[in-house]
Amino acid sequence: MGTAALVVIGIVHLNLYVREHYDQIPNIGPLFLLDIILAWSGALAIALTRNINARRYIAGMGTLLCLGTFAGYMVALVHPLLGFEEPGMSYSGGVAIAAELLGAYALGWYALKAGHAEH
Repeated sequence: MGTAALVVIGIVHLNLYVREHYDQIPNIGPLFLLDIILAWSGALAIALTRNINARRYIAGMGTLLCLGTFAGYMVALVHPLLGFEEPGMSYSGGVAIAAELLGAYALGWYALKAGHAEH
């Protein structure tokens, strides 16, 4: 579930980056591209990594990515963030929020609990 949330986060941000021209926004454009790369890299790394400790670490990093992305969006809705202020809540924003919160929960749970049942 957390891996799927990372994929969705990447898709939403790619759509905004390319189709909504966020690539043209100073400071924010590069951060959107970085978010796409990190979200998809994290999802792929979790899917391909078999070592439980490495997966837990990657899931922890994914949790931080989800929470950081969510926090950035919340700030940009009410106050300029790096010179950019979101014009308001959108469909893409709603999907992103759902994926970020679900991803933070699922990945955070996995990072904290996975492997403990074995001990």
